Amino acid sequence: MAPFDFFLAAQNGPFTVAAVVALVMMLAQALGLLIGFGLSEAVESLLPDLDAELDLDFDVAGDTEIDLGEPGLFESFFGWLNVGRVPLLVLLLTFLGRFAGGGYLLQAVSAGFVGLLPFLLAGPLALAAALPATRGTSRVLGRILPKEETYAIAPEDFVGELATVSLGPVARASAGKARIMDAHGNLHFVRVRTARPDDSFDVGAEVLLVRLEGSIFEAINPPAIFNR
Repeated sequence: MAPFDFFLAAQNGPFTVAAVVALVMMLAQALGLLIGFGLSEAVESLLPDLDAELDLDFDVAGDTEIDLGEPGLFESFFGWLNVGRVPLLVLLLTFLGRFAGGGYLLQAVSAGFVGLLPFLLAGPLALAAALPATRGTSRVLGRILPKEETYAIAPEDFVGELATVSLGPVARASAGKARIMDAHGNLHFVRVRTARPDDSFDVGAEVLLVRLEGSIFEAINPPAIFNR
């Protein structure tokens, strides 16, 4: 079977889709770095509540552990995959790559003996191999990759500081993200919403963090005294 026919075979369709999605996401992230938009931040915002729960031990301070009770099945699964210990975009790309690569490898071996397997058989086998492989890879990457949020200081210390909206628009009912530099030169990305119901901030707007409610900062327009 010619390589072109192999990749476009119906039995390999989902693997090809996974590979194309991973490639598009990598290109989008590279382009985003050039124009100032982080795809990683947008992906992280898809699971805001889960992210806050899984990262709470990092967000508070040092190695402090907080008992949140018995985690549910959903939280346990994402915790097993090490969500929060590596950027979600990296984790997703790792899974897509492992799933596509494992599926292609399985089909290539099968093609030499009995032909291509139907996806209903090859898909679950590739998924079963991709999940533990993703977990193992994420454990290694977690020790190598720098974390976006390195909380050397408590989140409460950001109250009264200026931040720049990086994912928005931000309103009272729709939280976004803002970046802020701490006194040590570390860049942090925090969840933020407006403190006043009628306010709204677009990407790039400078805001003043005035309150921390749970894992979300409330922000207002900086008073004139903060003008630079």
